[in-house]
Amino acid sequence: MIGAGLVALFGAIVLLIALFGGKTSPRGYIAKHYKKVSAGTYSSPKAPLAVAEDIVDRNGTKDRVYTPTGVFLRYHNAVVGILPEGRGSKITLDAPARGYARYHSYVGGSWGGSGGRATSFRGGGPGEGK
Repeated sequence: MIGAGLVALFGAIVLLIALFGGKTSPRGYIAKHYKKVSAGTYSSPKAPLAVAEDIVDRNGTKDRVYTPTGVFLRYHNAVVGILPEGRGSKITLDAPARGYARYHSYVGGSWGGSGGRATSFRGGGPGEGK
């Protein structure tokens, strides 16, 4: 009886991890730990790499791109841009499609599309997939 209960508990934990694993969002963390400047924009006195490390340590990430312009983090429901501003950082928080459009010139070669590399393939041809 005890063994069956432990197996059931372990199964439930594995199921919860499978359902919610990789689905973390940085939105609440950023809103709580950084100064809001405007809708979807925050600031930090820390350098972009330090901010990115802090956010990723707390929220993981699906993917990240480092460029001389800034650090870009991709999540299932957000794109975070961390750009140098003065001695600190400007942090932008967008929905995936908006973030990808905003930072396409930096992340397009790595991410391929708002949903990843697979979404960028349209098959070519005269209508270019439209």
